[in-house]
Amino acid sequence: MNEADNKIIDKIEKLIALSGSDNENEAKAAMLKAQELMAKYEIEMSQINPDKAKERPVVSYTSPSFRDDWVVDLGCLIAGNFRCRAVISSRRRSGGAFRLKFFGFDEDAQISINIFNYAVKVIRRRMATLRAIYAEAGREFGRNEKMNYVEGFNAGLHQNFEDQKKQSETFALACLVPAEVNAFVDEIPGMEEYQGREFERSREHDLLRQYGYIDGKNFQNAGDKERLAE
Repeated sequence: MNEADNKIIDKIEKLIALSGSDNENEAKAAMLKAQELMAKYEIEMSQINPDKAKERPVVSYTSPSFRDDWVVDLGCLIAGNFRCRAVISSRRRSGGAFRLKFFGFDEDAQISINIFNYAVKVIRRRMATLRAIYAEAGREFGRNEKMNYVEGFNAGLHQNFEDQKKQSETFALACLVPAEVNAFVDEIPGMEEYQGREFERSREHDLLRQYGYIDGKNFQNAGDKERLAE
């Protein structure tokens, strides 16, 4: 390993240390930057921390409880772009509440759930604004409106991820879900394919989808912004 590689590894180690910061934005930016550098320079976690090379178990991190089904597609989109799988977890007599479990290698699963939780906050904040606008017009901002907005957001976020992958073939390959993670999730007993509920799409909802697309495309923690300088 040459001196240049050692400098990159040293930078990644510092970023991983920063990912434990109490400052939420700094922590997310550090985790994303570490992942980006590992992909760009083809650095494995085993080169950063040899102890992790012995065994890399698939772990899971669990989200808060939700009732809104729009979080499912959002979670699956984010998980799939951060080397993870998202699975719905619900209990009997939960009254329709559920959680999402993010399965992946530890550092990947941490990044996935943190980005997901942040995205949920961003979307809810935007929905609060839209709900107020609808209320002033004497209209309801209900499930159909939420689903159309988030459908647009997910489309924009997907394009955001794709734009990043086009910049680097190595980065794109590094974002693929590892075979070990897929095998682990596929072997979970009782797994069923998620059947989403239908919702109304109309010309009246076009503007909501456009707003969502713009917000998803510009989502800061998708990668381009709030990163630490190299």
